[in-house]
Amino acid sequence: MLVYPLVGIFLLAIVVILIKRNSSLKSVPCIDVHQNKVHSQVIDFRDYNNIPNQLPSDTIVIPIAYLKRYYHEIPSKDVHVVASTKLEKNIGIRFLQKNGFHVTSYSLTECTCTTKTSDLVI
Repeated sequence: MLVYPLVGIFLLAIVVILIKRNSSLKSVPCIDVHQNKVHSQVIDFRDYNNIPNQLPSDTIVIPIAYLKRYYHEIPSKDVHVVASTKLEKNIGIRFLQKNGFHVTSYSLTECTCTTKTSDLVI
């Protein structure tokens, strides 16, 4: 008799975790790094083998798997995130915000931003 409510609570907790993990972040705008002047520190969450050769010189490359270990090496509190997938972006931005960083914008390599914010100054 007590098993069914416990299973229901367990399933509800799993659903909440999956929704929080995959839901998008509405407060952080999508900005194309190559077309806009980004005045924040650029953090690249992509794997080392997926990064192109031509990166801006001040870009810090920290793959999402190493973020917990090396986030203290990010010098600025205002950051722009570059990720390859939406899941990578969501996990990385939430982690940085939880640790006191202000994520000003993000960009995805898989797709372009649908809402162009060319006049936004970060």
